[in-house]
Amino acid sequence: MRLKILASVLVLSSILLSACETMTSSNRVIVSSAEKWALLPIVNLSKTPLAGNRASALVETHLRSRGVNQLEAYKATSSDSVIALLDDAGQLTKAKAWARQNGFRYGITGDVQEWQYKNGLDNEPSVGMTLKFVDLQTDEVMWVASATRTGWGYSNLSSTASKTIDELLTQVRFKSDSRGRPTMAAASPAPSTGAAPARNQPTAPIRPAIINQP
Repeated sequence: MRLKILASVLVLSSILLSACETMTSSNRVIVSSAEKWALLPIVNLSKTPLAGNRASALVETHLRSRGVNQLEAYKATSSDSVIALLDDAGQLTKAKAWARQNGFRYGITGDVQEWQYKNGLDNEPSVGMTLKFVDLQTDEVMWVASATRTGWGYSNLSSTASKTIDELLTQVRFKSDSRGRPTMAAASPAPSTGAAPARNQPTAPIRPAIINQP
């Protein structure tokens, strides 16, 4: 009986270790899904070509599934050279200028640090990336979160990246009935005491929150 329990524990441990995620985030933020948002290029810092473009497409899908319908992605102009198209940092600068000229107040960007299959017997997919919400008028980063995820041996990069982006965006609450500057929400709700909730309380300060989850 003990051997069966030990075997079960070992199997469960191997599963948890084979697909884990580490995430670092500022406090949760509340944003308006009714605002116009500009999807800016995601800078590719990995060794995989076009990883930023792939991540950007997945981010757009997840944002629209959360009700962000007034979302427009920056598209490089046809006059850009191949060198300019591969310059992600340069494309981001041009995209911010485009967004300001077209009346966007807020932009979504980020970077990809890892996008590859790890070498080894299981050939596990591994993704590491950061997402940011930027005030285009001041270039201030209002919210930022980073995550790394290693998938199971039979997973693929697209599904692993999609899960990573989904976990990042769980730190954001999208409200369709509000407009204006994104506001910070407390990292966790206050315990219930049975009294009526207080109004107009100041929001919690932005403090890094480390979240480790299988």
